[in-house]
Amino acid sequence: MVKDLRSFINLLEEKGLLIRVKKAVNRRFELAALIVKAQKIGKAILFENVLGSNIPVVSNIVGSRRMLALALDTDEEQLLEEYTKRSSHLIEPQIVDQGAVQEVVRVGEDATTEMLPIVTHSELDAGPYITAGIAVAKDPETGYRNASFNRMQLKGTQKLGIRMMPPQHLGIIHSKAESKGKNLEVAVVIGNHPAEMVAGSTTLPYNVDHFTLASALRREPLKLVRCKTIDLEVPADAEIVLEGEVLANIREEEGPYGDFMQLYVPIAHNHIFRLKAITHRRNPIYQTILAGTVEDTTLLALSRESLIYKAVKSSGSEVKAVSLTPNLFNCAISIKKKFEGEPKNVAMAAFGAYYWLKYCIVVDEDVNVYDLSDVWWAIATRSKPDTGLFVIPYARGFPRDPYHLHQTKVGIDATAPIDAKEERIRRRIPNVELTTLEDYI
Repeated sequence: MVKDLRSFINLLEEKGLLIRVKKAVNRRFELAALIVKAQKIGKAILFENVLGSNIPVVSNIVGSRRMLALALDTDEEQLLEEYTKRSSHLIEPQIVDQGAVQEVVRVGEDATTEMLPIVTHSELDAGPYITAGIAVAKDPETGYRNASFNRMQLKGTQKLGIRMMPPQHLGIIHSKAESKGKNLEVAVVIGNHPAEMVAGSTTLPYNVDHFTLASALRREPLKLVRCKTIDLEVPADAEIVLEGEVLANIREEEGPYGDFMQLYVPIAHNHIFRLKAITHRRNPIYQTILAGTVEDTTLLALSRESLIYKAVKSSGSEVKAVSLTPNLFNCAISIKKKFEGEPKNVAMAAFGAYYWLKYCIVVDEDVNVYDLSDVWWAIATRSKPDTGLFVIPYARGFPRDPYHLHQTKVGIDATAPIDAKEERIRRRIPNVELTTLEDYI
């Protein structure tokens, strides 16, 4: 497995999965528009010439399951099962004396956000946002180390807004420090290997270190280095680290911000991060994530797909694949059906395992759950709306839902009857997978 972001970028380029943009690009909207274009063709994108900065910007590095599987050194078909297996055997990270992320150290007045090519993504965003920064902090009572993605609004050369609140673990940790009248030390890590990105996107039980999951996904201890000005450890081979503290008893307006639901989170009073130091590699690479893109969903989906996979499997069903992409509220599950009515049991297990889930479609094993056209084919040809659709009203749903739009759940049985052989035999063209159009042009 490649060890860091820049090595993975090189691997993507070797596989024909990277676009290099040499033309000058404005970080206000133009850069985000090109990320959307790159996403549509399933490639990462590296901006080598960002106006107002000497630092290149990369995005969409896990813009498909294929790319994430490549990062984790596994096959796309085995990605979910491999994640589930590795995540069940956590590995402690290793603290080392030196790391590439500290090749350059800027402290005090030399540490300024002006050096960073922070991007403004959406039309009504309040300003530039750090969106790919993993915030690292420790519980002041237990020493538990947490790592999570938290959006950060640029407010000044050494000041950023940061969105965090209970029940998110970082919010709990900060509330403990704030109750004692203390600021909370936080390190924001930018430019991460996908193993750390998946770990930072995963909801783990409180007191379980996210870097133990990152190590498990790497199948070896993640190397950490101690920060220069605060008592925290960060990935030694990351690109950039912002060292600082989230202030106690201070809130300021933050937002609006275009989030993963393709809507704007309204203005709210959120916390303030004060920058103390920046450490980085020589010639660092800045990373940004456009909320709501396939990259964003792919990162968030994998661990949640694993929850559903384990729940359905433990219920006795033979689950083949689970997909929460391209939207985390909708799920498609393929099974080897053994009896009529089983799809309803599968959907109920999925709803119980993952309460954000709103729609659950259960299909036969011959349907590709990662291909929406194939899922819709199954709905169109195999579902019976009068008996194959069921509604669960007033259930627990997405927590940030002021309109209660996500509190009712719908299950769809899109499987063929077991005894209807003619409905279970699909048209097939021999060798279509081995045929490439380019060979004939």
